[in-house]
Amino acid sequence: MTAMLVDENPLAHAVLPTFSTLYDASAGLIDASTDEQDVVFFGPPRPTDAVVGSVRSLERIPSTDGGPSRIARTIDYRDVYGHLVAEVYASGISCDIKGPVAQGTSSALAAHVDAAFDADSVRRFRTRIFVSDASHLTFTCTAVARYLKDSEYVSDFIVSATDDAGVTAARAWVTVAETARSDR
Repeated sequence: MTAMLVDENPLAHAVLPTFSTLYDASAGLIDASTDEQDVVFFGPPRPTDAVVGSVRSLERIPSTDGGPSRIARTIDYRDVYGHLVAEVYASGISCDIKGPVAQGTSSALAAHVDAAFDADSVRRFRTRIFVSDASHLTFTCTAVARYLKDSEYVSDFIVSATDDAGVTAARAWVTVAETARSDR
């Protein structure tokens, strides 16, 4: 059973369709510690055309084992013609803190991907956060696949962030258009 929540922060502003802009604009859930996020583009975006986000679903998912419930939100981003350009999903464990919870590891992972790949070339950015505020992160990047999608060649990478104790704090799965590759 899923209860629908009222969104207290609807996205009614226009943003440019790059992974970093959508990740930042959609980051954080009210009353939840976000540990999973997925930014997906449906075809190559036009970085100069603004898109507007609207919350498609916001739900509280009860735990089956008596633990804390999860909060999940999906935001659709559409262009001026109403075409679906991108979708951002965020999910996290609900908590008693009112307002967004600090997400240092998530921000560091997004910043690393933004620096390693041109933000305009990222087609999908999916994260899992295991330690929300780890310090002294070391990043590794592994190429896993190359293929043709939506008339462009893309490559998939796994980016892992480990803390100074060697614990994996976060992992991202990144799909990048090959036209803007950089050294990792």
